[in-house]
Amino acid sequence: MNNYALYYPTIEFTDYQWLWSAALLWDRIYRIVPAGYQPFDPPNVLSLMETGEIGIPIHPDEYAPDIAKKFIGKLKSGKWDAAALSDDIPDEYKRLHKDKVDVVLREMIIAKGRGDKKGEWLDVPTDFAAHYMTYLANAIAEKNGLQMLSDSTPAWTGATYFKFNGGVEDCPYDEYSHQLATLVVKDFLPDNILSIQAADILSFRKKYRSERQRFLLSMQSCAKDLSDCKDEHIFQDIIHDKKKDIELALKDFRGSLSALNAVTLTGLKSLTFPVCTKIASVIGGKNLDPSTLMIISCGGAALGLVSGLSDWNQKRKKLLKECDYSYLIHMRRHWKGVAMYENDYNYYLSRVMEEFIND
Repeated sequence: MNNYALYYPTIEFTDYQWLWSAALLWDRIYRIVPAGYQPFDPPNVLSLMETGEIGIPIHPDEYAPDIAKKFIGKLKSGKWDAAALSDDIPDEYKRLHKDKVDVVLREMIIAKGRGDKKGEWLDVPTDFAAHYMTYLANAIAEKNGLQMLSDSTPAWTGATYFKFNGGVEDCPYDEYSHQLATLVVKDFLPDNILSIQAADILSFRKKYRSERQRFLLSMQSCAKDLSDCKDEHIFQDIIHDKKKDIELALKDFRGSLSALNAVTLTGLKSLTFPVCTKIASVIGGKNLDPSTLMIISCGGAALGLVSGLSDWNQKRKKLLKECDYSYLIHMRRHWKGVAMYENDYNYYLSRVMEEFIND
C-alpha cells in the first residue's frame, strides 16, 4: 500500500485549509489536468507545489475516450438508478433544494480558474460533468493503485457509488451480505493550519515522512484486516491489536506537529471499506444502526456503517485488485453537528449516501 493519492473532483484545489492539511499526510497528491489546460494556482499553492509532489498532473487523454463511453453507456442503460443521476433537475427544485447532493454535484464547477468552463474536453453532457469527474477519477485511481482523496462529501458519495458500480444500497442494511463501513480518526491536524508557511509544510513533510506514513498505514492495515474478517471473535482480536497501532501512530504524528507549533488539533478523516454483515452487526449492533459510531480508541478512532452493498461477493476479487480506499477529510467548520464527538458523524455520511441514491 503506497502513500499516493488522487484528488477529485475539481482541477484546482478549492479549499486551501484542506490542501495544507492533506499535504501533511500524503507523500504525493495527483490531480486530473487535461492536456493544454493551465490550472489557476495562486502563489501560496505554487509554493507548496514547488517540490513536484503536490498537484502532480495526470493527463486524462489516454483514459477519457474509453471511460467517457462507458460512463454514458451506464447512464443510458438505467443500471445506475441513483436519484442524483437522473436526466433532469428542474430549476425550481434546484432553488428549493440547493444543498442536496444531486444539486450540489450538478452545480459543481470543474475548473474554478481559467480554461474550459463548459466541459467540452470531458466528452460528456455538461450537466453530468461533476459526476463524470468522480467516475473518471475512480477509474484512473484503480488503474494506478492510488488512494482517492476528496474535500467534498457529495463527490465522495458519487465516487463511492461508482467504485461499487451502483451496488451501494440504502436501508435496511441486513438485507445484504456486505456493508460499507468507515473508519474515522479525529484531531490530527493543526487548527491554525493556514497560518503555517508553505516552506514549513515542506520541511515537515521531509523530516517526518515516517510518522506520516505510519499514521496512514495503521488506518489502511486496520481497514484491510477488518474487511477480510468474517468471525466475530477474530474481529474483537483485530480491534484490540489494531487500536494499539492506531493510537501509537496517532500519538507519534500528533507529537511531530509540535514542529509546526500546533497547539489545538482538529479534523476528521474517514476511510471507507466493505465488511461482511456478521462483522457489521458487531460494529452497528444487531439493528445495524448508521447513527452509531463504535468508539475503538479513546485516542480518537471509531468505526461505523454507511450503507449496504449488493452483489459484493461476485465483485470482491476484482475490487480487491483496484484502488484501496476512499478518503474524506473534514475540517472543523464543516462539522456543523456531525462531529464524532456528538456520535452522529456516521449518520451524516449515511444520510448523504441515501440522499444520493433516493432523494
